[in-house]
Formats: sequence, C-alpha cells, structure tokens
Amino acid sequence: MKHLWIFLLVPSFLFANGGGYLTGIKHTGAFQRTSALQPKNVEQVEMISERLEIDLHIEYADVRIEYVLHNPGKKVKIEAGFPSAISVGVKYDENAPEGQQVKPETLKPKIENLVLKADGKDVKWQQRSDEFKLSEEGLVEGAVVNSWHVFNLDFEEGQTRRLIVNYRNPYYGEYDYVSDDARLGPLSLTYLFSAAGLWAGPIKQGTVIVKAATISPESVTLSHPKRFERKGNEWHWQFTDFEPTLEDDLKIVTREAMFQQSAFNSASQEEQEKAQDGDALFLNEYVSYGESVFDDEGKLKGKNWEFWRSDFTIEASSTLAAQGEKNYKADNLRDSGDEGAWVEGSKGDGVGESLSLKLPKPAKISRVGIVNGYATSKDLYQANGRVAELDVSVNGGEAKRVSIPDEFLENEKFFFDLPASDKPVETIKLTIAKAYPGAKYQDTALTELVLIQPLEKAPKIQPAR
Repeated sequence: MKHLWIFLLVPSFLFANGGGYLTGIKHTGAFQRTSALQPKNVEQVEMISERLEIDLHIEYADVRIEYVLHNPGKKVKIEAGFPSAISVGVKYDENAPEGQQVKPETLKPKIENLVLKADGKDVKWQQRSDEFKLSEEGLVEGAVVNSWHVFNLDFEEGQTRRLIVNYRNPYYGEYDYVSDDARLGPLSLTYLFSAAGLWAGPIKQGTVIVKAATISPESVTLSHPKRFERKGNEWHWQFTDFEPTLEDDLKIVTREAMFQQSAFNSASQEEQEKAQDGDALFLNEYVSYGESVFDDEGKLKGKNWEFWRSDFTIEASSTLAAQGEKNYKADNLRDSGDEGAWVEGSKGDGVGESLSLKLPKPAKISRVGIVNGYATSKDLYQANGRVAELDVSVNGGEAKRVSIPDEFLENEKFFFDLPASDKPVETIKLTIAKAYPGAKYQDTALTELVLIQPLEKAPKIQPAR
C-alpha cells in the first residue's frame, strides 16, 4: 500500500502538477507565552545571566544555552517550555476507497537531541500540544502551529540554579513547485529573546555566540548585525540589563531564497528513450538566489544566476556489486530522484577510490555540490561510510584537499570550490582521501553530485504552466 505525505503551506499550493511543503522549526528559545500554554511562576524568578551559543550547519543549528536563575522569594515550582513545530498535513492513500483517499493528519516533529540539566542533574520534559483545529473539510488548510517541550523546575527560597539546555533545531524553510519551477524560501531560525520578558526584571548579563560551523559565513545574515562583532566565522554579542521585546528577537538566515527551473532539453536522445516518467529529462537546472519573480512580460527577475549541471559522464574506479535490482553505479549520482547512491566496491573504507567526470565540452565550472553518504534515509546514512576528505583535481592538474562535513542532508547540498584553472573545465577527478566509518557496512557512499557553472546574465526562462 502506497502512502504519500504532502506538507501544505497554504491552500493555493494544491496544484494539479505541483505542490508545496514546510520543513523545520521556525522559532527557538524558552518560556514563550502561547494561547494554550502559559509559563507558570516564572515572574517570581530572576534571570541572572544567559549564555547562548548557536552552531550553524547546513540544514540545522546546534543550540546550547546556559541560564543562571535566582529565586529571591518563597519556595516555588516553575513550568516552562521550548517550542517545536506541528505540521498539519494530508496523508494520501491511492489504494483506499474513493472518498477516503485523503486523510488529515497532524505530524509532530520534535526539536532533536533535547537535553536539560539543572545543577548537573537531568531534567525530565514532555511534548505537549498547543490548541489547534484541523479543517473539517476534505483537505485541511495548510498550517503550522505549536507544540512545546515542557519541564518543571523547583526553587527553594533564595535558591540560585544553573540550567543547561542542548538541542538541535532544524531550520525553517518553505518550498513550492509547479511543473519544472521550484521556489525555495530562505532557511532560517528565530531565537525568541522576547520570551525572557516574562521573568522578574531584566536579564542582568548575557553572551551570544553564533558560529558558522559547516556553512560559509558569507551566507549568514543576522537581524541585528550592529549588535555583533564578527570574528572570522563567529559573531559575538555581550549585553547587560537587557529587557527584550518582540523587536529584539534574533532571526538568522543561513541560505537566502532560491528559484530553480529544470532544463528539459539537456537530455540526449538516448537518455530520453531510457527515461521513466521523464526523470532523465531533468539533468540540469537554472538557479537564482534572492527573491525571483516573473514580471508582466513573463521575464524572470533574479540575481546571481547559476547553471547546475549533471550532463557529464562519470566513471568510478570501483563499484559495489548490485544486489538484486538494486545497483550502486556512479551514474546514480546524476539523478537526485533516484532512490540510490554510488557505493565504492573496494575492500576497506574506500580510501584511494575515485570518480572521473567529463563534460560534453569545456565550461567555466566554479564549484561542486554533493550529498554525502547513502542519504536515502538516516539509517542507511549511518550504516554506510561517508566521505570525510576528497582530493579534487581539474583537467589533470594538482589536487586540492577538501573536508566534507558528516551531515545527513534531505533537501540541501554541501558545496566546495574547485581548484583554480587557467582553462575552462573539461575533466574533474574526485578521490576519497579519508572516510567516516559506517556503523554496519565498510563501504563509502555518495548520493548526489552536481557541477555549478556561474552565468553572467539571466537565461531565457518561461514560467511553468
């Protein structure tokens, strides 16, 4: 029985040849007031200090917070919580009887790896839903409401307690598509400093450190940049007697909005004849960054145009033997819609194995985008080895070593620059120099690979219909 989850952003995304969905957690931070859940007794407790550290990765941020809290009054128990998203979606079962194929569901993703410790001891928490209503009609209206990771903390009279919080916050993103057009909203998280306004008095002192861990710091924007001092790939801010309002909430954008359109005509006649459901026609994509819209004349206005290319030939030095109908050939890397990956076939962890790419004709390729590991699921990603370092050479020239983060990616890619070349790129060789070991298999895998060619001007693109 086939099931399809559709995440709805707004009702207008229900196109006959398109759709839309949401990812991640939009807001982060503790103790926010909501319609159904009110923090209890926090107005009696002072926040002596707050130290916030946010490490920015490709699809998520690791958040660490240290609060020093003081109760100047009588013994009290506080109740507070950290927000998480609830996506209201639709479950579609094509094999169900007519009229019963679409069923509203509520999905409750948690912020990941949440650990709370008070004075060094674990604090228990539970996920609790805020009030929300599903549409009573056949299809629900797309929405994101809140759920909460709620905890209790006891304070004796005059007691000061240290609360340590660690969790992983998937970035919030909006995606919609019509036919071969896709619009990707920016990836972001918003830290709710305003929630601290519920506590007694101001935050007496605080430190904020934002670090670009596995993304380029140049891709990061902060909503209050003048408050921060940048030091390399970090931003630092220190404050005293801070009484935050809604205007003080910190929004961090890690990847700006994107527009993508597949280039149908890149497929050869042979590839078109082999295509199933047209998949092989989507070999290349035009991509622009920032808000991109079609004007009244049908011309697309965007910036920083790129051509994402998969029309190269690719050969591997070794390939894991196929298992039944499942193969692990290098050509899997050219088709992101394929439920597979390239897996090297040597003994050991694949160090020294390589991929050789050749373009149909030389071009000004500037960088490469990859999805590391066997990324069709988290379980397969962890079970198999992943690339930790690559030796990258262009046109047979000297190799440049590139470090690859060990991150499971569902929607984004990791990009790295190619070595400088005084000639257009014709061939690229990628050699595994180091691997992250798999938990179950001693094989190293890659799921997707694309070559990035910057464009000097916008291409001629027609909107999808």
